[in-house]
Amino acid sequence: MHPPRMLAALLFLPAAVPRAATLDEVLARLRAVRNTVDFTASARLVHVTAAGKRQSYPITVKAHAFPDGLRIFCEVTNPRTRLLLIAPSTGPVVIRTGHPGDAAPEVLPPERWGEGLLGTNFAYEDLIENQSTWRRQTLLPDTTYGARTCVVLRSEPGPADQTRYASVTSWLDHDVYCAVKVEKVVKSSGELKHFIYYGLRENKGVWSASQIECKIEGKSGSSLLIVNRGSAAPHHTRAAFDPALLTRP
Repeated sequence: MHPPRMLAALLFLPAAVPRAATLDEVLARLRAVRNTVDFTASARLVHVTAAGKRQSYPITVKAHAFPDGLRIFCEVTNPRTRLLLIAPSTGPVVIRTGHPGDAAPEVLPPERWGEGLLGTNFAYEDLIENQSTWRRQTLLPDTTYGARTCVVLRSEPGPADQTRYASVTSWLDHDVYCAVKVEKVVKSSGELKHFIYYGLRENKGVWSASQIECKIEGKSGSSLLIVNRGSAAPHHTRAAFDPALLTRP
């Protein structure tokens, strides 16, 4: 089973809905989906060098939307690395990181959100996918991507939005509102990151990608997030997202 799409994380996609005709309807649907996130997934984070050498990192992800905001907990088993990402209903995103045995978790400052997780093309911020909440949203004309007709949404941060990106453009399948492609422009460098979603599947009304590829324009190599298995609606409690878990031995 493939898990529903998150908002970083990166993996999960909204359930099938009719085409929204207006920007307000598009954003309302994305908010509604975000507010019902509840999943666990097992995956592999793979970095492929220009020479084709692959480095693979097993990763587990769990997420739940509580009334006061979304929480995502990620753990890489080798090397042991843990992340807790919190996107409150109001207020700024918080990203904490930790390792077994650390004295205390570390709050990751926004200037580090653009760093690659374990040297991959996936930045810490890519695990939270918070762009649909940014101040500036623009609905662009429908277009095609491969065989799919897509609704295109461009998200740009306002002064109060903490992000390392200047803009994020999402191509959403016209019929099921799954992201099939996302492009992100880095503020500091103008670097363009491409995210391609493969193997879109539906299970009990939930659409998901079995693999996401991230490439940086002008650079060789790529990174992959490959979903091994997952389950929707495991009904996580707040205890599953306790910051103390970041440093648990």
